[in-house]
Amino acid sequence: MSISPRTRPTIVRAFRSCRRLLSTSALPPAPPPRGYAHLTTRRLISLRGHDAPRFLQGLTTQNIPSVDSPSSHPRPQGLYSAFLNASGRVLYDVFIYPDSRLREQNDLGFLIDVDAREVQSLARHLKRYKLRAKVTVEVVDDGEAQVWQAWDDTSPVNFLPNADHVWTVCEDCRSEVMGTRLIASGDRKLDMDADLVDVGTYEVRRILRGVAEGQSEIIKDSALPLECNMDYMNGIDFRKGCYVGQELTIRTRHTGVVRKRILPVQLYGSGVAPEILEYRPSSSVVIPPKDTNINRSPGKGRSVGKWLGGIGNIGLALCRLENMTNIALNNRGIQQSPTDEFMLSWLTEEGREGGEVRTKAFVPDWLRTRISSQDTHGEGSPNG
Repeated sequence: MSISPRTRPTIVRAFRSCRRLLSTSALPPAPPPRGYAHLTTRRLISLRGHDAPRFLQGLTTQNIPSVDSPSSHPRPQGLYSAFLNASGRVLYDVFIYPDSRLREQNDLGFLIDVDAREVQSLARHLKRYKLRAKVTVEVVDDGEAQVWQAWDDTSPVNFLPNADHVWTVCEDCRSEVMGTRLIASGDRKLDMDADLVDVGTYEVRRILRGVAEGQSEIIKDSALPLECNMDYMNGIDFRKGCYVGQELTIRTRHTGVVRKRILPVQLYGSGVAPEILEYRPSSSVVIPPKDTNINRSPGKGRSVGKWLGGIGNIGLALCRLENMTNIALNNRGIQQSPTDEFMLSWLTEEGREGGEVRTKAFVPDWLRTRISSQDTHGEGSPNG
């Protein structure tokens, strides 16, 4: 796998104007350089008990270090990981944090941060594998604890809240540009020296950086972890053995080529294709239905991508790298032509023409750097 030289870095730009669309709903404003948001799209599960580390070790893609005593808690900051099904497809993308509340109780436990729409499903999944393991599984009430995200694009050092009701602070290891994940008590507002924004603004920022989250983008029972960039987002420990779904993941890592990956894309009309990724809150572009195929324009040949979802004129799509980007696979050279255009077309429920829009994929700098590092150093780190 090789990457052609670039004439310029990938730039993310967000226009701060915000007008209403032709519909009555307004798009979220562009994210501020320094901000924080309550992630109402995420919920928590409490997993506690003597066997909790070993129990998670057999179910997740990341390494959960063994713990010799309750006073020795693993991974003090937490980690990014996933639960897979037996065939190696993603069930849930999660953050796993040591539950700091249990230290005084001489107990072991974790808080699992998951898509809010899947919290009950994951709880049932954990209970299904419980068997004789000495663990208890409980969904945490949103009024008890909440998930937050904070970021500061003006400083290379993530800023941290100084509050006694913040239970856990975890660097968002998916990308160095994502910021900090926090778990805070649900009965008090988090107060930080930054702009408090709605979860929609966080979603815009995340999409601009090419980071998929939740089962609307990381499709349950369908998505492959490497196609979701989990290998490059520190979500998989390739030294680890014996977990559900491991076989396909390891085999793909060592013998296969990942031809498709989730990338940020920009939608546009009949004009010239954008050169940089820009979020426009005033955009009136029509968002395609979920799972709409991306084809070359004029449409011919097989699909080169699939639309996963987005906000306004930006979104995430599962893209064939050799067709939609200037990344070359297996030293075959760049397959994409600078003049290539890509189209999404869809039908209405009645079978009539529903609409069409052009799109362009972008490779975020953090992802390009990690792909280049693996190409230079082979398999790279155990976490990809």
